[in-house]
Amino acid sequence: MNISPNGKIARLPHLIRQELHRRLRDGEKGRRIVLWLNSIPEVRQVVAAEFGGRPVNENNLSQWKKRSHRLWLLQQAALSESNQLMAQSRQLAQAGEGATTDHLASFVATEYALARNMLGDDQDERAQWKLLRSFCYDVVGLRRGDHSAERLRLQRQFLALRPPNLPSPDPYEPHEPHES
Repeated sequence: MNISPNGKIARLPHLIRQELHRRLRDGEKGRRIVLWLNSIPEVRQVVAAEFGGRPVNENNLSQWKKRSHRLWLLQQAALSESNQLMAQSRQLAQAGEGATTDHLASFVATEYALARNMLGDDQDERAQWKLLRSFCYDVVGLRRGDHSAERLRLQRQFLALRPPNLPSPDPYEPHEPHES
């Protein structure tokens, strides 16, 4: 979705546009919003300077609602979901119930099972599979990071337990096998 920077509403100050989004989200009527917008001195200044003094009208609002407001709603939903996931991750980490990616891997497995049940020959479903596979690759990368972190933790633990007079093991040097 492309936001046109040329429209009347797009040229308004950010705070006014944010309040407009909130009013639209809350179901305020278009006519009332147009009256509110045109009563704001900053709006009157913008339309006078850039649009020949023609005030914001319901058509301007309708165009804004179809494009920019729809995008804003999607962004708000994504932000809300992201915040919920982050909160859940913090709760899981505090509870000590394993790595967050353990839970994410379970989530992806569940999504695959649901998607498998809904599959058909439709192109959109192929796109969904492609997206799920892409997501899976991301989870694999996260898991590799978890495994590397765990390996590093174990190495540090090993080094902390090692007697102080032994030289540090160099991972790049070949080791002599220990004789028992």
